[in-house]
Amino acid sequence: MKGSKRVPILDISPSGAAAIDLWCDSVQGQVVVVADTITILTGARTARACPPERAKGDDEMVAALQQVTNWRMKGGSVELIGPRTLRFRLPMN
Repeated sequence: MKGSKRVPILDISPSGAAAIDLWCDSVQGQVVVVADTITILTGARTARACPPERAKGDDEMVAALQQVTNWRMKGGSVELIGPRTLRFRLPMN
């Protein structure tokens, strides 16, 4: 999101538990991976007071994550593939 210091972060534990930081809110979820197929299930979001554009961005990101069907590594990123491809950079620390 232009002008934002915060970017969405997807943290997946070995058990598949996911912590997803959005543009404003955060959400817990579960990730199921079988080969190159992936399913992301999301729970309730935190209820932070957000500007309308960030709340809309959160809604769009959650919807896109729920529609992901496949994944692949590309360079230093993980691409989540669905109707919209999402790219998350791998942490370098």
